[in-house]
Amino acid sequence: MKRVFVRSLWVVLACVCVLSLVACGAGIRGEDAKATIRGFFDAVEAEDYAAATALLHPSCTVEPETVFGGMEETMGLDFQAGIEIKSYTGMAAALYDSSVDGATYALTMKAAVGDQAVEIVVELVKNDEGYGITNVEISR
Repeated sequence: MKRVFVRSLWVVLACVCVLSLVACGAGIRGEDAKATIRGFFDAVEAEDYAAATALLHPSCTVEPETVFGGMEETMGLDFQAGIEIKSYTGMAAALYDSSVDGATYALTMKAAVGDQAVEIVVELVKNDEGYGITNVEISR
């Protein structure tokens, strides 16, 4: 009886390990998210809006040139002066979110646009449609 229990316990543990590895593969890794965000910011700084658009999720229909141009006017920010991430202050991740039918990852950071201190929140999605940034919020 004891042997059957021990074997059953090992089978359950093995299944849990396999499921956790599979679930991790479906999510968005923090390092991948940071690299995507950095690439996006680099493209915006260089005014390479085609490269910035390529890092957006396929379902995202915003035009970075219009959005960032509008923020430059309304907020007095100069993105060509540089976007420097000072520190990461929060993150939220979900392996599955029913609103996007896939994994989500949101990263909050303290940053500087030129000499202006800002807080930036970037949201990314990975699903059957693809992977990329779905939202960028910048506030002072």
